[in-house]
Amino acid sequence: MDILVIAQLITGIATLMVASVLIWQMIIQKKTLDIAHKDADSSLSFDAVEHRANLNMWFTDKIDQKFLDNANKGLNNLSDVEREILTIWLRSSFVILITEYRLGRMNRNHEYYKSNIVRLLRFKACQELAKEMGFNIPNNIVMKGLTKIMIEAYEEVVGEKIGV
Repeated sequence: MDILVIAQLITGIATLMVASVLIWQMIIQKKTLDIAHKDADSSLSFDAVEHRANLNMWFTDKIDQKFLDNANKGLNNLSDVEREILTIWLRSSFVILITEYRLGRMNRNHEYYKSNIVRLLRFKACQELAKEMGFNIPNNIVMKGLTKIMIEAYEEVVGEKIGV
């Protein structure tokens, strides 16, 4: 064997070694990114739960049994202050849900979002407010899925079809 063949053989082996190291690094980086994604998903879930809990604590501090009774009867039975409190709570709750959906929390699980919307619409006044606010959220393909869920939940709770 002459020196040129040996040099080419050594170069080829070195190239294979470098390629092997790079592939190994890519595998490690993929595992690291998967872990980071799981951590981000967990963080998003905890943040969403924390925001919802804080909002519900704020709402609970503002209401009493009379407020609940009036909310169950409808918007016309609420004072201006009560209506504003309910509006802030409902809008903020919807903003949290919309943000979760946009970020893909719970893999955009239909039942998760529907059950949360049904819970938000438990008061007649909330049903009326939701209809006033409308169901047109940012119109893109992803958010159309949430709009459908919102309409489905509303129609199920209220028992009437709405045209959007």
